[in-house]
Amino acid sequence: MESVVAVPAADAPHAVTQDVDCLNCGHVMAQGLYCSHCGQQRPHRLSVGHVLHELLHIFTHTDKSIFAYIGQVLLYPGQVVADYLAGRRKRYFNPFQFLLLAVGAATLLTTVGHYYEATGHSLQQRLQSSVTAAQLVRVESYFHFVGKYQNLWWLLLLLPIYSLIAWGMYGRRRVNYAEAFLVFVVVGAAFHIFWVVVLLGLVLFMGPFSGTSNLAALLQVIVMFSYLTLIGRRALGLSTAGSLWRAAVIVLLGAACGAGINYVAFRLYVMGG
Repeated sequence: MESVVAVPAADAPHAVTQDVDCLNCGHVMAQGLYCSHCGQQRPHRLSVGHVLHELLHIFTHTDKSIFAYIGQVLLYPGQVVADYLAGRRKRYFNPFQFLLLAVGAATLLTTVGHYYEATGHSLQQRLQSSVTAAQLVRVESYFHFVGKYQNLWWLLLLLPIYSLIAWGMYGRRRVNYAEAFLVFVVVGAAFHIFWVVVLLGLVLFMGPFSGTSNLAALLQVIVMFSYLTLIGRRALGLSTAGSLWRAAVIVLLGAACGAGINYVAFRLYVMGG
């Protein structure tokens, strides 16, 4: 039978017995709704109902929904990493996509609540007698920038640094850099889930923030240490002692690197400008 190049858009969802060319990969789609080569759905005209169905599917699909993944990350982080490293990945919502969403949500909430601007304002008050008026203005603009681009700070700087430290601590025989990166994608997701919950509580019940970024730093240290320990035991086969001391070193070195970079950037921009 000669392949049909296209099916009328309005009739496509029902025309499951005609051969058509897959619009995604070009292979012939025989009977059925999906291409056997790439999984693309049989061509049909996009509708509001289809879009709503896809959105509902993303959030509620039982085996790999966002909500299911949140529970898996919070309760079974070691299992998530172990499965992903072993190749059992289809059952999970994409961890890299989820981290982007979680970091974006946290950045939005810190921006709405002016979290880092509050930190800058508190620092301005402490520095009033020791710096110039121009430098005080730069303090404010520095923390505004940090708050606005917190997602890039975390994803493009802290995530690769922590992953590099973890790769060194776990050893090349146990994980490669990409696998250490995955570990911190999961750990970072757990931290940002907790952070979003805290920020929601602060925004809804306390209004504008009143002063310091120590809360975020403290929460990050606690969550990272706890989840690295769990992942070390469950996913990487480390002893309890081995998991604990490696988690402690990774968190301390990572926090020191982040704080050092932030301090240097602050000094260069505020004091050196």
